[in-house]
Amino acid sequence: MRVVSFNIHHGTVGRRGPVDPEQLGAACASFDADVIALQEVDRDTYRTGRADLAAAAAGACGMAHVFGGSRWYPGGRYGNALLARGTITAPTVTKLPKVPEGWFWREQRTALEAAVTIDGRSLWVVGTHLSVPTAQNEVQLDWLLRHLRGRPRPQVVLGDLNRPASLVGPDAERGGLRAAKHGATFPVTKPRRAIDHVLVSPGLEVVASEVRPTAMSDHAALIVDLAWTSEVPEP
Repeated sequence: MRVVSFNIHHGTVGRRGPVDPEQLGAACASFDADVIALQEVDRDTYRTGRADLAAAAAGACGMAHVFGGSRWYPGGRYGNALLARGTITAPTVTKLPKVPEGWFWREQRTALEAAVTIDGRSLWVVGTHLSVPTAQNEVQLDWLLRHLRGRPRPQVVLGDLNRPASLVGPDAERGGLRAAKHGATFPVTKPRRAIDHVLVSPGLEVVASEVRPTAMSDHAALIVDLAWTSEVPEP
């Protein structure tokens, strides 16, 4: 099973190029994935010409999709999306903590969760995009991993965590998950930082990972191949 995390920078060609939903769709289709988690996704905003970027990507891939808005953006909404080569049920947008608590003007970060069934096997998929400052994303990731203890397993968490691999690995282990090892994903032209990640619970194991630049966005896509294991998922 192939999963992908891709921050699409609201569908731009490169960092500053025009918005191009068709080219975005072609890039996503090239991954040949079973699950794709997209971040920085616009729906009906003026800056994208009122495009529904998740629907455009899903249509090009022949995949089901759900969109989860994190915030209003002029004309529409901005947030995360999940695409799956299968069925998606029980989608839920979960608000993540703002740090410090009560600072209402900070951007609301969210996780988009759903049950995904592929070839008769189900897993709980989470796509998210955390805040940039390390002190903030530390609190958000810790909260999310504790929250996921009450969700079905096996689980896969995908997203732009804005957090280096040296910290995400131990974070994941404390939450009962394992982080896929991979190279730098940002910026796409000369990657220096591994801030996009895939975390998996017992019941899944990482077989291979690839950082793949495309013509789209300022992030490279993180592609991870997983295998189902005989390990019994925790309740």
